[in-house]
Amino acid sequence: MEPISDTVTGRDRRPAQLGGRALGYQRSILAGPGRCHAPDGWAEISLTSRLGDGAALFDVTSDDLLGLDAHCRAGFRLVGADPGLPSDVDLLDGPMRGPCRVVDRTDESLRQGLVVGTLEGNPAVAEHRCHVDLDPDTGAVTATVRTTWRPSSAYILPGAGRREARAYRRMGHRLVRALGACRAPGSGVVGP
Repeated sequence: MEPISDTVTGRDRRPAQLGGRALGYQRSILAGPGRCHAPDGWAEISLTSRLGDGAALFDVTSDDLLGLDAHCRAGFRLVGADPGLPSDVDLLDGPMRGPCRVVDRTDESLRQGLVVGTLEGNPAVAEHRCHVDLDPDTGAVTATVRTTWRPSSAYILPGAGRREARAYRRMGHRLVRALGACRAPGSGVVGP
């Protein structure tokens, strides 16, 4: 696995300047205000898991997610796509295999996250949202993975939709497990 450039994995949590290849879908369709469900023609998988408790676990897990380390630990092979565009990565396996971009990052005191979208030239048309939350009342740390996709073609083979759904669900489970494997020292949480 080749390392991703420091600007993608670094501490700067602002999205990089967009340029180069265009997204393979219209973001406003998926990211509209108050949007809770996938729009018509799109499918969605959403998984949430409690990882443990405490601000220390939240901080370590957030860094793990934003640095894309959890994605690598989950088995996703990533390479930097363009040195001039450090937010662009190529996924070498999984249902979003092909050129992708980190299109958004969330940097809030109780939520840290990122959004990865497919670019033109990727056979998939999908947006993958991941975030880690810290409940201020209970101290619970949760991870949520939400992937929204649509067929890239009007013509799909019978059963292809179910296979895609299984692939995106596996991708989400792998990432949630990888995030759960990240434990803060002294958090009292042992093992995944």
